[in-house]
Amino acid sequence: MSTLIGVGFSEKKDPYLAGCDAAQTALYQVHHRKIALCFVFSTIHFSHQKLIDGIGYALGSPRLLGCSGANLIVSDGLKRYGVGVMLISSDKLRCGIGAATDCKTKGAQALGEEWARAALKDLNEPERHQALIFPDGLIENGSELLRGIKNVLGKSFPIVGASSADNFRFVRTYQYLGPNILSDGIVGAVIGGGLSFGIGLRHGWKPLGKPHTITRSVGNIVKTIDDKPAIDIYADYFGRSTGEVAKTLIRISTNYPLGLYVPGEREYILRNALRVDDEGGLVCQGDAAAGTEVRLMMGTKSGALAAATEAATEARQTLKNDILRGALIFESISRSKLLGRLTQEEMSRIKDILGNVPMLGISTFGEQAPLKSLEYYGSTYFHNETLAILAIGEPYGPGHSA
Repeated sequence: MSTLIGVGFSEKKDPYLAGCDAAQTALYQVHHRKIALCFVFSTIHFSHQKLIDGIGYALGSPRLLGCSGANLIVSDGLKRYGVGVMLISSDKLRCGIGAATDCKTKGAQALGEEWARAALKDLNEPERHQALIFPDGLIENGSELLRGIKNVLGKSFPIVGASSADNFRFVRTYQYLGPNILSDGIVGAVIGGGLSFGIGLRHGWKPLGKPHTITRSVGNIVKTIDDKPAIDIYADYFGRSTGEVAKTLIRISTNYPLGLYVPGEREYILRNALRVDDEGGLVCQGDAAAGTEVRLMMGTKSGALAAATEAATEARQTLKNDILRGALIFESISRSKLLGRLTQEEMSRIKDILGNVPMLGISTFGEQAPLKSLEYYGSTYFHNETLAILAIGEPYGPGHSA
């Protein structure tokens, strides 16, 4: 039996009816076959429990994963309100799902380890190929969370994910696992079986000015750059006082993130700064090691659109000759803000590469995906302001058809 993927989207105001409507549309597309895995993404306007209850009514008790986001991404562009459901029906897919919560108490690394162990226990078989994660986007150190996951799954195990968002409110985001709504945690799946996956990752941001060096850091806090308080990199470039920069840091850092140079990579890893510590250090969402070359970065619409074409091409080429069945798209809310109405053009470019297959995505507070350089090949990193595409494929062979 070949794999089928269906996607449903609803903008109904009633959350229960919206969830039910989106789920029924997706179910029709897979011909009401048994569901192996269900992904749910929604904007933050709904009662999330009623939304999930509506999906459960339409589907029964699906193995369900997902999260809240700033926007939804569907085949015809970006939606600022609504719920999207992707269903995968396949007798080849094996997955273990799990959740871990209470990051503030346990710490990000311990949370990642707990989630990975739970997902592996649920999978209960040795063969595994891919992990999909949806952590709370308000967890400050996304790199530490990934470190915990890699401690259990392996340093080069491929992980792709999206950090849940609440549309720049920075108050509370939501993660979904089955009928349950969580916060301050992570949900996700470890996938085995006979499907294949292609990963594409790009952002298109370009470096500004001269390179600098991180001279001291503690985890996700960049303490000094060129032996000066890290905040000075923004104060010097924009000609403002450190106090002025600190008051508008999130906005400045969204438009001009830090770029970390990685040997062998075409693009820098981007880091948003969340706040300033008492010593003028920049508290970032991911790690930034001392000795790393760092530059201020700037995004342009043309660069972001070109990055979408490159990410889709990379994801498709990784599948080689396998049949492309569908795709998940995780995009930083900052890219969505930069592109504005051009998000429709972005989706057109992705569809030109991937074709008319079911696609669903979300605007995020952070993205997780592997790097591809020879030195770092296969190792997953936390990213900001980036586009990650996970193409879902199925090998040709007995029982498979295009």
